[in-house]
Amino acid sequence: MKFVPAEELKVGMRLAKPIYNKKGVMLYDRDSKLTAQGITSIKNFELIGIYILEPAEPLPQITEEDREFERFQTIAVFTIQEILQNIIDGKTPKKLESLTAEILKIFGKFKGKITFMQNLRSVEDNVYKHSLNVAILAAAITGKLDMDYEKQKNTVMAALLHDIGSLSISEKIARKPFEELTEEEVNIITRHKDEGYRLLRENCDLEADVLKNISYLLRDLKELKKPIKEISKKNKDIQVDTLIVAYLFDNLTAMKYGEEPKSDIAAYRYLHHPKNRMNQQIVTALTYAIKIVPSGCSVQFENGSKGIVLTENENDILRPFILSFQDNKIYNLSDGKTYEEYQIKDVLKTLDNRYVMLDEYQKYLDALNKGEITAVHFN
Repeated sequence: MKFVPAEELKVGMRLAKPIYNKKGVMLYDRDSKLTAQGITSIKNFELIGIYILEPAEPLPQITEEDREFERFQTIAVFTIQEILQNIIDGKTPKKLESLTAEILKIFGKFKGKITFMQNLRSVEDNVYKHSLNVAILAAAITGKLDMDYEKQKNTVMAALLHDIGSLSISEKIARKPFEELTEEEVNIITRHKDEGYRLLRENCDLEADVLKNISYLLRDLKELKKPIKEISKKNKDIQVDTLIVAYLFDNLTAMKYGEEPKSDIAAYRYLHHPKNRMNQQIVTALTYAIKIVPSGCSVQFENGSKGIVLTENENDILRPFILSFQDNKIYNLSDGKTYEEYQIKDVLKTLDNRYVMLDEYQKYLDALNKGEITAVHFN
């Protein structure tokens, strides 16, 4: 599976994800081959790009949980659009409380890990889809932190509302990769976001905690690129730190103009690196909330060889037990010496390889259940 920008689409490419119209009706299902008319439709939808299957890649399996996640994303985006437009129009956002409650009900106390999937985006719906994903991630993270319901609610609601100012940014600026923005354009974006906060403060009857979360989130995002000595030490808050981690994880892994989305592992490494100054309690909670390196997933090592994760390491997701296909041995990456030789580069997204590896994983489980585990060497 790979991300292809809209301008590089070609007839015959196969869709890895379904495409819906603005009313949520599916127009093109997974594994559909693109036609000239389909490419025109995608460009008319102003999608930034789409996920495409490699030529020989089989259609990936999708669980009912995955289908439900995508269905919820599709429906909730239109609700967020209505909420934010109501606020802009000076109306009461009647569905804000109910959407917040629904997100918390589904993701706020989820016992296991959710499969977090990115969605197709256009200039028109990018803000809504970003806001929804930040809210979902915030709900999942706060659930793992056992945050009380009121704080969870105020964190998720802030996530839904925080980017309202971006709706006023011109399409010309919105389409630019961040690295290509001029200083003036960055200042314009900042002003629009600050104006969005002012709109929320003056036009909405929101809890003080929600407004605080949004205000500090916008402030801290501005400070990310500042030297440490220039960063404010005041008003550090676990709700705001949660929002920053959720915001950045979505931003790093989402489709963007002029830039390939980063993988979940690359996003995790960014958040985990000390120089980026994230709250590591929140980053750890993220690894308990979503599947990043789950059991059964195929991986590529830095040395080029491939393997499959047999058992996750809850203390360090990059150091699980892995079955290597190069020598049919199991490696415990939590062992220091083993980790020096075998380090995970990324989770493999090429699903033809993944199917082979899943077959091997099933063979391993069958051998384990039958007491034939000696057939697999342990290192």
